[in-house]
Amino acid sequence: MKKSACLSLLLAAVLLLESTALPVRAAETTETTAPPTEAAVQDTQPVETQFSQPSDLAFGTVGIYNGCRGINGMVSLAAYEGQKLQTAQSVVVFERNTETMVYSYNADLKLAPGTLTKLVTALVVAEQVPLDAIVTCSSRNISRLPGGSQNVKLKEGEKLTVQDLLNCLILHGANDAAVALAEFVSGNQEAFVGLMNERVKKMGCTNTEFGNIHGLDNVPQHTTARDMAKIMVEATKNETIKELLFTRSYTVPATNRSDARKLQCQNYLISESVTPKFYQTRVTGGLASYSDNAGASIVCTAEEKGMDLVCVIMGAHRTFQENGWNADYYGNFDEMVELLDYIFNGFRVKRIVYEGQAMNQFSVIDGENQVVGQPLVNVDTVLPNGVSMDNLKIEPTPVKGGLTAPIERGQKIATTQIWYRTSCIAEAELFAMSDVRYKKGGIDPNQGEQARNDQDTSGFLGFVKIVSAIVLIPIALYLVINSIRRARAKARRRRRRSGRRRSR
Repeated sequence: MKKSACLSLLLAAVLLLESTALPVRAAETTETTAPPTEAAVQDTQPVETQFSQPSDLAFGTVGIYNGCRGINGMVSLAAYEGQKLQTAQSVVVFERNTETMVYSYNADLKLAPGTLTKLVTALVVAEQVPLDAIVTCSSRNISRLPGGSQNVKLKEGEKLTVQDLLNCLILHGANDAAVALAEFVSGNQEAFVGLMNERVKKMGCTNTEFGNIHGLDNVPQHTTARDMAKIMVEATKNETIKELLFTRSYTVPATNRSDARKLQCQNYLISESVTPKFYQTRVTGGLASYSDNAGASIVCTAEEKGMDLVCVIMGAHRTFQENGWNADYYGNFDEMVELLDYIFNGFRVKRIVYEGQAMNQFSVIDGENQVVGQPLVNVDTVLPNGVSMDNLKIEPTPVKGGLTAPIERGQKIATTQIWYRTSCIAEAELFAMSDVRYKKGGIDPNQGEQARNDQDTSGFLGFVKIVSAIVLIPIALYLVINSIRRARAKARRRRRRSGRRRSR
C-alpha cells in the first residue's frame, strides 16, 4: 500500500510541477525569437474607437476634396445656401485671406475665355520685358486681325512703349496691341501662345488651353472659372498688372505716326463714366469680356468687411435693345453686383482655431492620465452670418489610430477636421499640452524586450495555468483515491486468508 500510494502521489506532483513550469519555458522561448520592430509593437496595441475618421484622405487634402479649403476646394461653403445667378454658366468666389472657396457653380466647366485671355497676355509681357522698352509696330499688327475686331489703329512703323501698349490691351481691349506685344516678346504669335500655356500650367490651371493671344473666336480654346480665379490670384501679385486692372483712364502720348489716344476703362465696376449704376467702390480691379460665342464674362477683385475676394463669372447672357447695340441686360456686370451683395451681406470672416487652445482630450493606453491636444496655429475661415462654433462639427483623429504612453509635451498626437454642413472648412494638427507618464504597473518599453515579451505572453500563460489546474488536479486526486481503495481491498483479502488458516 505504501509503495503504490507513494507512486500515485509522486505522479500527481510531477503533473502539477509540469503546469507551473510552462511559464518558464515560454519565457525561455521568447528570449530566443527576434525582437519585434517598433511598428509591429504599435500595430498590436488596441485602437480607441471613440474617434472616427470621416475620410480616408491624407491630412491636408480633406479640406480640398471634401471641403472648401483652398482654391481647389471641391465643396464650396455656400454650396447649399440656395443662391443662383440668373444666366451665368460658371461662377467662382474665392476669399484670399482665409483661402476659402466661398461660392462656386460649375467651377470646372470648360468655356471660351474671350477677352479674359488678355489677362494672361499682359502678365507674360510684364514678366518678360521692361515697361519702357520701345516696340515698333509692323503691318502684321493689322493684317492678321479679323475685320471689325477691337483695336487702337496702330500703324506700320509706329513706336510705342510696352506700358502704352499694355494699357491699350487692358483698358481698350485692343487686339492689335496684343499682336504687337506678342511679336515683340517672342517673334511670332504662335511662340507667345506657347509661353501663355506654360505660364498657366505653372499656376495649377489644369483645364485651360489658349489658342491665340487675344481671345477672338477664330481658334478653339477653353478655360474654367476656377482656372481664371487662379490666373487672377497670380496676376495681381504683379504690381504692374494689379495697377492696370484698376486704371480707369489712360492717355497714350502722341507717337511718330499718331496723335495722343485717350483710353477709357471698359470695366463698368471700377469706372462710373459710362454706366454709373454698376460702379462699385469695393471692387479693386478686374477685366470684362463679351463676344457672341463666349457670352458675357468678368473677373474682378473686391475688398470689404475683412474679405479679399477673387470673383469670376463666365458665359452670362446679354440682351440688347431694338437698336441692336445698346445693352438692355449686360449679364456679367448685373450678376457680379448681385453676387458681391450676396457675399458681403451674408458672410463674414471668423477664427475657428486658436493657437494654444485646448481642442480635444484623448485616452492614452497605459497612461496615468488622458492628454489634451492643442493647435500651434490660428485658422480663419469664411462663415455665413449667424453661424457659431455650435454649428460646426469637430472630428479628431489620433495618430496611428491610438495613443500609448509615454507622451511628451509638444508631441504630435492627432489631427482634427472642422466641418460646416457637408464641407470640411479647416484641418489642423494637434500637439500634447502636457507629458503623460506610464501608470503604475504599466510596462515601459524602455525597460527592455524581456518586460515587453513577459507582458505579451502573460495572458496566454495565465490561461494555461488555469487549464492545468482544472484538468490535472482532479486526475491526481483520482489516482490517489484509487490507490488507497486498491490498498484497502488488498488488506481485506489478506485478513480473510489469515482467518481461514487459523480456523483450520
